[in-house]
Amino acid sequence: MDGPDQWIDCLRGGKILSELQLKAVCELVKEILVEESNVQLVSSPVTVCGDIHGQFYDLLELFRVGGELPTTNYVFMGDFVDRGHNSVETFEMLLCLKARSDSPPQPRCLKGSCGTSTLSCRYPDRITLLRGNHESRQVTQFNHLNGLDLICRAHQLVQEGYSYMFPDKNLVTVWSAPNYCYRVGNVAAILAFDEHLNREFKLFREVPESSEHASHRSAVPYFL
Repeated sequence: MDGPDQWIDCLRGGKILSELQLKAVCELVKEILVEESNVQLVSSPVTVCGDIHGQFYDLLELFRVGGELPTTNYVFMGDFVDRGHNSVETFEMLLCLKARSDSPPQPRCLKGSCGTSTLSCRYPDRITLLRGNHESRQVTQFNHLNGLDLICRAHQLVQEGYSYMFPDKNLVTVWSAPNYCYRVGNVAAILAFDEHLNREFKLFREVPESSEHASHRSAVPYFL
């Protein structure tokens, strides 16, 4: 019987999973998720990713730049689907990677605007990962009171792939969908922390396959 590794190969080959395969991977992931808490502690080293928005072939490029699982430990901060033309493949890939329970670490996938359950992820003691709109300079006070060095957020397009929101660099936006909606022309980024919590931003651009496999439907201008 086939399993997550075979399903991943199928997706990389440009095919979506069959109904039976999708049901099987959902059952595997469900068994994993019921054992996880809503707020998870993640050990370093770890790589933090922003919005993907259904750009499947750019997700594969993300793994090429950041390292394949299980070599690299990933946290995705929500908004895995919509906007892009390959949302099904994108979400199925994340499910399959999560289902490989015999090959930790598994990717942590937080709630985004497309999610339905309340999930967040806390990096041990010093870094918090959330999807949201943090626009107040009270972030400095919040971090101090909670013993944090940094808040990582997604959900906002950044042309350079990432942006520190304040001069003291205690709040950063990470965006991981290059050339958003196949026409914005932005760079994408992921944020890698080593075992000492040193930060490295890894930048990448869209791959040709992303546009080649896009359908003829245009993205709604509202999303731009």
